[in-house]
Amino acid sequence: MPQTADSISVIATNSRYIQRINNALDYLSQHYKRDVSLDELAERACFSKFHFHRVFKGVVGENVYEYLSRIRLERAAKALIYQPDQAIGDIALDHGFSSAAAFARRFKEHFGVSATRWRAQGVLGYLEGRNEKSKNRKVDSNEREAVSNLWKAQAVPHLYIDSSTNLPSWRIQMTHRNDVRVEVKHLPATPIAYIRHIGPFKGETQIWANLFNKLMTWGAARSVVSCPGTRFYTVFRDDLTLTDFQKFAADACISVPESTKSSGDITVSEIKAGQYAVAEFEVSDDEFEAAWDFMYREWLPDSGFQPDDRPCFERYLNDAKLHPEKKHIIEVCIPVRPI
Repeated sequence: MPQTADSISVIATNSRYIQRINNALDYLSQHYKRDVSLDELAERACFSKFHFHRVFKGVVGENVYEYLSRIRLERAAKALIYQPDQAIGDIALDHGFSSAAAFARRFKEHFGVSATRWRAQGVLGYLEGRNEKSKNRKVDSNEREAVSNLWKAQAVPHLYIDSSTNLPSWRIQMTHRNDVRVEVKHLPATPIAYIRHIGPFKGETQIWANLFNKLMTWGAARSVVSCPGTRFYTVFRDDLTLTDFQKFAADACISVPESTKSSGDITVSEIKAGQYAVAEFEVSDDEFEAAWDFMYREWLPDSGFQPDDRPCFERYLNDAKLHPEKKHIIEVCIPVRPI
């Protein structure tokens, strides 16, 4: 029987199916560079190969091969920017493409420019491209410029070694704001329970509040949350600058004990251990993206580091409703490795 819109909708809202497809997505995010067979993914998701392909498209909105091709292209696009000394052909092969020619053709089809031009635009072009194309942005160009002007660095970042941690840190003087401190440090693995949201999310504060409320209700019923103690995160599974926001995946997460089990549409995973650039910001509802832009525009280019393939995430340090100015205190965490 062919799938209808109604049958896909039923699949997409079936919590058991969602959790199993999430397992396949997490597996693909780690193994996308090599050939991953449909049988292998179906086994991960505990489906027959036939049913897996149908359910995957129902939940994700793309078939397996469309999804795999997209994330390969998007991660290769980041590598073109942040690995400028690596040949384009080598990047193509390293990201699972059969040849440089096949990569060049698919890249131009997807992004509308050649890989060579994309690389030549550099980080600033990468960020400006997002600002022009973002389908989630709720403010007009004048408001966007006003927010951006508040987040300009006033002085060259000052690198020093923190005497208490012996870790590299930067203090960046800003215009109209408190100075920002960026620290590169090793973060341990953190077990998390998450609900994955696929689609637009900027400005959708009620959707995000509902996701965290659902997580807390689920966790309280299983005695895996505590106050204080439980930590709150959003993990970005796709790249804000590259992914069509109708397909963008982000996870609302809470920290949980290691023994916690997945159930329903809530999946237990972990934030990977490793080296991260961590910066604390105090932001209003419309300044989250400006904080991320600040890290990529003002800090990253001269830091001696480049992003790696692990997901970026935000950690939330307060309840904005209790802040005198209703602001969010967050940590922006970017996985990095030396250039």
